[in-house]
Parts: sequence; structure tokens; C-alpha cells
Amino acid sequence: MKSLIYGYGITGKSFERYLIKKNIDFDIFDINISNYSSNKDFSKYKKIYCSPGISREEFESLKKTNEVLTDIDIFFKEDKSIKIGVTGTNRKSTTCFHLSQLISQIDSTNLIGNIGNPVLDAINNGKKYSIIELSSFQLDKMSKNFLDYGILLNIAPDHLNYHNSFEKYKAAKEKILQAKYSSHESDPYYLFEWITGKKSKKLELQNLPFRLEFIRKNIINDSKSTNSNSLFYAIKEANSFFHENNYTLIMCGDPSKELFTKINIKGPREIIVFGDHRDEIQKCLTYKKVKLFSGLKESLMYLKDKENILFSPGYPSGKDYKNFEKRGANFNHLVKEVMGD
Repeated sequence: MKSLIYGYGITGKSFERYLIKKNIDFDIFDINISNYSSNKDFSKYKKIYCSPGISREEFESLKKTNEVLTDIDIFFKEDKSIKIGVTGTNRKSTTCFHLSQLISQIDSTNLIGNIGNPVLDAINNGKKYSIIELSSFQLDKMSKNFLDYGILLNIAPDHLNYHNSFEKYKAAKEKILQAKYSSHESDPYYLFEWITGKKSKKLELQNLPFRLEFIRKNIINDSKSTNSNSLFYAIKEANSFFHENNYTLIMCGDPSKELFTKINIKGPREIIVFGDHRDEIQKCLTYKKVKLFSGLKESLMYLKDKENILFSPGYPSGKDYKNFEKRGANFNHLVKEVMGD
């Protein structure tokens, strides 16, 4: 009896590699990919290996007739490393990245999960520690928490179109606290000592791109800003960097994730909104000085002779880009093209 991979993105393809290694026969279903979107009788499959991004409704429906597994469930069951889970509305990738740099000083470490490296590719690869960035989608679908250490950094409204309410989003995030040991701390040096029992020497920690990254002395690329909470943090920092009212904020993305909630922005001298969702974003803003552009290039052409720019979209990419990485890279490219080297 065959198994089924449900969803064929990054996680789905890691399921494929895993099942091939296990000599397990499988089919693939993904409603968004024509080669794999044909109707199937899901009840006929022995197991369904489910990607985290499918809706809660689909997931619960599949569980009624099938054994449904996530990549996190499999990793918890099979992997022997010390498992450190990190989640939060913001700064979870940065915290994972910084903590991995510290722990890697003393022992071998995986940096896996929602940060972009599938957990299934790291099962029993010989490394002592696994630092796992966990999204609310992954935690929501996780059967049971087998983490050795669980870290919840912060919670603010996000992914409301998936969870349907802030209370359900919060409950999914808080599942990480069911680990053997749990913490709300964010300082990587504190976390290092908590986990290892040792003090770390101070390092010049590297940062991930597109997180309040100065690409020029007066231009900040904060493409990772995918929710209003991260946007407000970026504005707070920009108000300090640029001494308030002396910069332009550029926004874009799909506001449906936060159910088109009104946001009150204070600080920039003006706001530029571009892309396919520009009209939707404008309706969410209480700010008066807003200019709309169809694309990023046109936005930067308008700003060519102005000082100080904060690119902090405040929303996920939506129809404009595949992801925040593509968005951030495009911003850097167009700044060079429009404004020169």
C-alpha cells in the first residue's frame, strides 16, 4: 500500500528524499502543481506525509481517515541529537543563527527547520545538537513535543488567516513550552549557558541578510519584515538611526495574513507603497502621506534624490515576490541600478 506526500515544496521534497532512502513507495499531491494536482482518494494511502503550509482544515480532514505525519514528528521519533526548538513571532531565525554560532564553538550543530534546511535531511547525521526553528504551522501540526529545550521568544498577532484567531495562534506557539526544559530568554549567550552549562567567549556574531541590514549608510533593507510587529520594531530603530521624520518608509506585500488590520505608523516623513497589494495596504494605513507605485523600480526612481530609506514591507510577499529573500535581493539589485554604485 502506497504512502502519499501532501505538498511538494521544500518540505515535500525532503519527504521524497526520506522515503526513497527508506524504500517506501509513494505518490505526490500538490493542488498548486499541475503534474501532481489530479484528484486522489486519500483514504487509500497507508500514510500521508504532510507539509506544514497546508490549511488547518485540510490537515484535520486528512487525519480523520489516515495516519498523518509531519517532518517534525519523524525527526523527533528517529533522531538522537539534543533538540533545541526556537519559535516566536519575530527574531527566531536570528536567535537560531546566533545560538548555532556559539554552540558550534564546542560541538557539532545542525541549524534546521523553518530557517530553510529541512529537518529530515539531518536525521542522525552525527551532530550532537540540532537547533530547530519552528513556525506556528509546524507547532500546530506537531503531534507531541519531544524537544529537549524549547524557547519561546515573543508572541504578537500573525498568521491570523491560517489560525483564525490570535488565541489559536498563541496556543500553537506555546506548544513549544511543553519541551523537557523551556525558556522565554532571547540572549544567545544566556541560552548557550542554559543548554551547555558552560560560559561562551564573546564572539562577533554574524547576522542574516535582510534583517535591518544597512546596504548603504542611509539605506536599510529589512525585507524579512513580514508582519506589523516587525515593522514597528524597524520603525523604532529607524527613528533612532535617522533622528525621526528624516526618512522614507517603503512597504509592500499581502495584508490578508493579519486580516487587513488597521496600523498606525509614526516616524517617517512619507510612506511609499508598491506592488499588487498597494491599494489593500493603503486602506490599512491611518498615515496621510502615502504615495502608491506599481513597482519597486518606480518607487526608487521617485526616491533617487532623497536621503534615508527604510525598506520594511510589513507583510509577506503575496503576489509580488516568491519570498522575502527574493524581495530583499531585488531591492539590493534595484538600489544599485537606480541609484548607482
